[in-house]
Amino acid sequence: MLDVEYSSQFKQDYKRCKKKHLPMVELHRVIELVAENSEESLGELRRHHNMHTLQGKWRGRCECHVANAGNWLVIWSTNDTVAFFERTGTHDELFR
Repeated sequence: MLDVEYSSQFKQDYKRCKKKHLPMVELHRVIELVAENSEESLGELRRHHNMHTLQGKWRGRCECHVANAGNWLVIWSTNDTVAFFERTGTHDELFR
């Protein structure tokens, strides 16, 4: 199990998503799966949330879709002990 940390930008993104009335329980589920860091949880992220690694500016970080909310994404990085959540929002908000 990994510890979870959040960037200040992620915290701002979280508030923005909450104001949009997005299903925050789905984001919490993704965070739980990342923190669990087991083969089973990572498999679920790959199968149901399209988890993949990023290139370019975000090289080395992972991204996935949050539930079936369409264009809602979350970006994070991990090391041996911590899952560090950096951004969440739409594709346009994160990659412009």
